[in-house]
Amino acid sequence: MIFFIRHGQTDDNLNQIYTGQKDVPLNQNGIAQAKSTAEELKDTKIDICFCSPLLRAKQTCEEIVKYHKNLRVIYDDRLKERDYGNLVGLPVDTINYNRWQVINDKRTQKEYNAETIMSVFERLSSFYDEILPKYKNKNILVVAHSGVGRISSAYFNGMPEDMDFSTIKIKNASVIQFNHKK
Repeated sequence: MIFFIRHGQTDDNLNQIYTGQKDVPLNQNGIAQAKSTAEELKDTKIDICFCSPLLRAKQTCEEIVKYHKNLRVIYDDRLKERDYGNLVGLPVDTINYNRWQVINDKRTQKEYNAETIMSVFERLSSFYDEILPKYKNKNILVVAHSGVGRISSAYFNGMPEDMDFSTIKIKNASVIQFNHKK
């Protein structure tokens, strides 16, 4: 089983600002959310943990690991959020089209130097294709970001029919389970 956790809230999340791979900390609410998620998972058997190296994910992971003292945590760059290029630091409503629709990938990449959805899908596929055979029948914790969660959902459950990833919602500090059979 994969237990996917999105990091707790940041000020950028609260203010609806593009963060991407910018390293920002959790805010007070985000710390409380991470503690609550850690409490929720305290009795769950976890065999291995993979975490984005970005601070907000690390802080969330640290709260969970407090209940799992001997848990090995591996930081993996492939779990970083989508790179939003020139959009980082700008309000989410800066663009007037759906940035999570694959049909807009080339436009987003050209206009804002942002990473495409399919590029993120390729790096996450590489990550899951590597770890799933190694940890067959194990409980794997993955702590990362909203975009990573959306695309992880597509990896395990299939691509959205309309290739619109905006319909996949991942709340801060939420726990999503994916079954893996590889």
